[in-house]
Amino acid sequence: MRNIESSARKAVLLVTAAAIGFGMACGSAEPRTEAERLARGREIIERMSAKLGAAQTFSVTTIEVRDEIKRSGSDEQVTLNRDTTIRRPDRLYSTVSGDRRNEVWYDGVGVTVAHHNEKIFGQVRAPETLDKTLDAMHERFGVSAPLADFVYTSPAKALLTDTTTGGWVGREMLDDRQMDHLAFKDTGVNWEVWIPVDGDPLPQKAMAEFTENPRLRKMSLTFKDWNLAPQIPADRFDPTVPADYEGVAIIQRSRVLRNQPDDEQGGAPAADDKK
Repeated sequence: MRNIESSARKAVLLVTAAAIGFGMACGSAEPRTEAERLARGREIIERMSAKLGAAQTFSVTTIEVRDEIKRSGSDEQVTLNRDTTIRRPDRLYSTVSGDRRNEVWYDGVGVTVAHHNEKIFGQVRAPETLDKTLDAMHERFGVSAPLADFVYTSPAKALLTDTTTGGWVGREMLDDRQMDHLAFKDTGVNWEVWIPVDGDPLPQKAMAEFTENPRLRKMSLTFKDWNLAPQIPADRFDPTVPADYEGVAIIQRSRVLRNQPDDEQGGAPAADDKK
């Protein structure tokens, strides 16, 4: 009798455990409504942002494919291989090869840009932090650097706004790893990102379509070789421009110049064309 009762109790416990497990599985099921998809997407972006924001130094390699519109109006596809090194709060170095060859240094005082194919360089004073400098380069010079959103101290704040819609799309395999695929829409941009389900939540791929940018239509980024503790040479962020390069002005946007005193209209290369 006791054995029968014991078996019955075990059966009840197993059924209860199964029911609880099923309920838990349902609780973590795929989001079904737009609100749930947005919430899941924001949560994943916030997790990625916290990981990147906590890194005082990091380096990453990106393969960037850009669909651009030339000044003549014709289409052009540009492929760039970019190696970027960051040391917070006020250092950045980037070197680009491929269809364009350039280097960028930010040393906490100014930004130096060297275009190696043209043998020219430009310099401009910059704010005291990388976050403020990224804002200034976009606002003052129209620099289109899609990687920048992932470089901010809080990538989530750069990527998501109160008007962002979209969110979690599903899970997909990318390079033999399972990824959360997210897709968002906001004013002037539709963008997607793929973030690993397991391990460090560092982006592996991103794509964007710019609906209001007159020069850049589409962009895709493939991230490789994330390193959150790189060994950085002491002189990595010191500009090293060849002596035979010609210095040129980096022209600010006209709408910015109209609102600045004459002594602030300093120049700095038409970075929106070359960067």
